[in-house]
Amino acid sequence: MDVNHLDFTDEARVEFHKAKCFMEFNGFENEFWSDVDKHIELIKEFPNAFQVRYNQVRIVSLEKFNYSIHYVVKPNSILVYRFLNQSQDF
Repeated sequence: MDVNHLDFTDEARVEFHKAKCFMEFNGFENEFWSDVDKHIELIKEFPNAFQVRYNQVRIVSLEKFNYSIHYVVKPNSILVYRFLNQSQDF
């Protein structure tokens, strides 16, 4: 199942923006977005490859950075629900 359409909750957009600002400030922006893009493409290509963790939400962790993408598979799209730093409480 190859899904081309991703939607983001408002919360996920804010979390991506905060992470972007932090990575820009610390000089890791290019490596960070490369890691994010790699995992977004993986989710789009294999949306059901990761186990359901809570309320139909699946989680994939970035390879090089301590963040995870929380998403829900919809019939014709994927909803990115949260983008969290692994050390933050939610």
